[in-house]
Amino acid sequence: MSQQPRVVVVTGAASGIGHATAAMFVEMGETVFGLDIAPTVPDGVTYVECNVGDRGSVEAAIEVCSAGGRIDVLANVAGVVQFGRFETITEAEWDRVHAVDLKGPFLVMQAALPFIRAATGNIVNVSSVAGRVPQPYTTAYSAAKGGLTMLTRSLALELSPEGIRVNAICPGTVDTPIVAEVFEKLTDDLDTRVADRLMMMLSGTIAPAEIAAAIRYLSSQEAKFVTGAVLAVDGGMG
Repeated sequence: MSQQPRVVVVTGAASGIGHATAAMFVEMGETVFGLDIAPTVPDGVTYVECNVGDRGSVEAAIEVCSAGGRIDVLANVAGVVQFGRFETITEAEWDRVHAVDLKGPFLVMQAALPFIRAATGNIVNVSSVAGRVPQPYTTAYSAAKGGLTMLTRSLALELSPEGIRVNAICPGTVDTPIVAEVFEKLTDDLDTRVADRLMMMLSGTIAPAEIAAAIRYLSSQEAKFVTGAVLAVDGGMG
């Protein structure tokens, strides 16, 4: 008897890690919904327009994804980056980074939880190496990703009696458009001692598909006893 396809929701599915993750789940035969503000999701993915930092937008998107009454896997991948000296961060930039990188996963998980409960599903949040160890010139981003890492671990404890698993992946430097933004700014007037350290941390890049593979494992039955984990895929950066 063939297994029924799982219902998988991936945020940030229009590019980078989210795009690779959504494509991977489609190849596995799952029913995949891709949430993003842009429609460039992989073939076979049902696109659902969503601004993850807006509660109304999130609730409307989850209503579409949960039409069958269940969500088996939620992958929170949507993210934005911040790079530059602390004193140059505007309040608007701080709010934008936290809205997407921390508030977004909170809103999506809260909206999806009743349907994850119905499936005894699981959640994988994509945090960052910056959510585990300090990095220069990324204070807003690091604060948001650090918050996401602890949100993951706390929620894992809360939901563990129900059999719902919540895990995080902390990638290093992944070959995505947002990382390209950081490289473009490395020539700015930065303290060379600190910038050199960051350049060492940024040496080499990870393919988005490699992070997708980690999401596949954490969302699978093979990981049924893994919850509250913070999996570093960073080449030893952390």
